[in-house]
Amino acid sequence: MAKSIDTLYEEADHHYYDGALDKAADLYKQILKREPRHQAALHSMGIIHYDQDDYRPAIDYMLQALVEDPSDTYVHSNLGKSLYGLHHMGEKQRAAEIAQHWMKQFPDNEIAQHMGAAVTGLSTPGRASNAYVTQTFDEFADTFDDKLEELRYQAPALIAAALTEYLPKGTPGLRIMDAGCGTGLCAEHLQPIARRIDGIDLSAEMLAKARERNAYARLDQGDLGALLSKRAGRYDCVVAADVLCYFGDLEAILDSFYRCLRQPGWLAFSLETGKTPRKSEGAKKPQRRIPNFKLEISGRYVHSRHYIEQAVSDAGFTLMSLQSKTLRTEYGKPVKGVVVIAVNGDEDEA
Repeated sequence: MAKSIDTLYEEADHHYYDGALDKAADLYKQILKREPRHQAALHSMGIIHYDQDDYRPAIDYMLQALVEDPSDTYVHSNLGKSLYGLHHMGEKQRAAEIAQHWMKQFPDNEIAQHMGAAVTGLSTPGRASNAYVTQTFDEFADTFDDKLEELRYQAPALIAAALTEYLPKGTPGLRIMDAGCGTGLCAEHLQPIARRIDGIDLSAEMLAKARERNAYARLDQGDLGALLSKRAGRYDCVVAADVLCYFGDLEAILDSFYRCLRQPGWLAFSLETGKTPRKSEGAKKPQRRIPNFKLEISGRYVHSRHYIEQAVSDAGFTLMSLQSKTLRTEYGKPVKGVVVIAVNGDEDEA
């Protein structure tokens, strides 16, 4: 007697999570031979090809899965990752064509619109939507810490070191807001200078990991700007490690940070600068206007140093330090960025 499709799928999943991708793929294909429109099997075949850096068939399977269930956010998310991979492997035009079709087909899907814009370069939204960020990090939570260790992620340690360098000697323990705290990687670096650490994040799954550290006095899920608007003058310091790379326009979020700080209050954050050019002094030839920010194929924003300096100043902060750093690696290459330290009010008040 032939096994049921449900039994085959359960066995296939078991093989997949044991790392036996070939055995899993064979069973998913058996399912699709009997039921060609089986949405979960189509998606799973796409994931297997993605795991093997075989992005064209991964995309084909995921597009078929979306035909069966256009609302499946996990398929949309994995399609975006596969297009990123295809672009990285050099098939930029093909990736852009598929992404443009994806955007047109799903105009109300925020993942399609954000990653489609990143792949095509046709538009630059002012920030990543809450839905996109939530979906991305809910999926990523279980493997987040291990993956960032693999990528030699340095932002929390770099931020804490820079902040400690600029804090006046004798500064009492700080009330710190870990903005976009994720799984809480910043906490251990901040504890030596903290009286209390609170955290906010969009992802419930990431916050669950942060709670396991027992390092936070309070953790809340929601939009940073909305939640901080209710906490005027509550904190001595705001830390944002690899958070502002999901914002293009920094005006609103920096204003939220400023308002939740006491006087004097400290701001410490990282941003990616990528290949965004610097302004050149004394150039003889007319210079093309340097964009303030750009949405990269990764789905994250890079910012020009000039814009970062201007945005910090416009928000009411005094810039203390802007240091060029390598924040982590990606596809084996260093991700360039900056670590920024600023204080609200005059430097002499700090």
